[in-house]
Amino acid sequence: MSFHIFKNIPHSSIPKDKDGKTIDVREFNIFKILLIVFITLVSYSLPVIFPQTFPFTPVQNITMAIFIAAALMWILEPMPVYATSLAIIGSLCLFASDGAITPIKNYLKSVDGEHLLSYKSVFNSFSSPVIILFLGGFALAIASTKYKLDINLARVLLKPFGKKPSMVMLGVMCVTGFFAMFMSNTATTVMMLAMMAPVFASVSNEDKGIKALILSVPFAANIGGIATPVGTPPNAIALGFLHGEHAVSFMKWMLIGFPLAALCIFLTWILLRMLFPFQSREITLDIKSRFNTDWRSIFVYICFAATILLWMTEKLHGVNSYIVAILPLIAFTCTGIIKAPDIKTMNWDVIWLIAGGIAIGNALENTGLAVKLANMIDYSNFSGIMIIGIIGLTGWGLSNFISNTAAANLLIPIAVAVLSSPSITTGIDISYSLIFIALTLSFAMTLPISTPPNALAYATGKIENKDMIKAGGITSVMCMVLSFILLFIISKI
Repeated sequence: MSFHIFKNIPHSSIPKDKDGKTIDVREFNIFKILLIVFITLVSYSLPVIFPQTFPFTPVQNITMAIFIAAALMWILEPMPVYATSLAIIGSLCLFASDGAITPIKNYLKSVDGEHLLSYKSVFNSFSSPVIILFLGGFALAIASTKYKLDINLARVLLKPFGKKPSMVMLGVMCVTGFFAMFMSNTATTVMMLAMMAPVFASVSNEDKGIKALILSVPFAANIGGIATPVGTPPNAIALGFLHGEHAVSFMKWMLIGFPLAALCIFLTWILLRMLFPFQSREITLDIKSRFNTDWRSIFVYICFAATILLWMTEKLHGVNSYIVAILPLIAFTCTGIIKAPDIKTMNWDVIWLIAGGIAIGNALENTGLAVKLANMIDYSNFSGIMIIGIIGLTGWGLSNFISNTAAANLLIPIAVAVLSSPSITTGIDISYSLIFIALTLSFAMTLPISTPPNALAYATGKIENKDMIKAGGITSVMCMVLSFILLFIISKI
């Protein structure tokens, strides 16, 4: 249903020239590409012209140029974001690795061999443990949908909330938030909006509460994803940089993310009730579905519960969350529950996007460029919590306009270098700092374009842009403030 997402976007959002004529999208993209090429060439030239101001080695300079080009392509989107990620991996291999074009490789070996990347390490981004974590999450989502675990759980979990509109909305938000902890927030939103479609049709358009009910789904999906490492890509990207003494278990993440998500969902429910009060006295949810009792369905139910239990009890059995994630993949494929056509439906564009981010992040770290960039700024006038807050606020601002995964790919490697710098003492463990930054990226939900769930809600035709900006803006700022308060409390413990 992806082509329906933008059917209600205002005509004014289509690019036009000064005379009001529509600009050909291909011409618009060519302009973007030329602008990106120009800025990238300028950024590459500056360290050559001003080596004292930008003291980068040749490999670092090439990596920096690729990073800037990637950032601009993720922001301007002249091509799909996953294509940008593949271009990053290809560019690093061709121009900054030991597998580069022969003249470039020989030159870099002679002048900057110590920073030259290994092309194998670049390609290893496709097999990162973070990728396996997401594949495991996708497997659970596919199996639970295929064997109706999701819709039946939703039916059971919504039943106690009764028929009062505000309570139905709270139930919808709780169920949506729960599924978003383990499934893609986009898939969760699609499922919940489809399930609620008859309700939307039965409620009068004059009842402002319908807006609250529709907006409750994407907001709960966005917020629910912060509760676990597999809930949203920024979480997994942050987790990928936390290893050794800073490693974070699945349960440790949940101890921070789950209470915050629950509080944010509850306060968002109160906010939506205030902004869009219901006029209807009763809403009836009629979900006609029952749990399947065949062996495959029962096996899926057991595997789903067992996987979550293993993720939450990592300290007891010692098997980390990455290895646990591959177990449902093995179980479902070996039993034929997930077949080749199902594998093709996995979100491979998300996998490529994450892989590109991992590749550029590793390149910034392995070439020493991230540390050098971090040390170019004097942080003496900023407190530790202020530095973390500025990074988080920057990420939040970016994520309102570009993919939060792309924003995480851009900011988290730099944040790691900044927070690891000997000259900075935040008083907060780097693991908590990165978790906070990842959470702020998921709180960006001000605009219809901010997240796919927002776009799906907007596509129902019952939400105006001003509704999304008002409700989404207040919600995202409120969640940001709460996460900052949590970080402050952690810093004092």
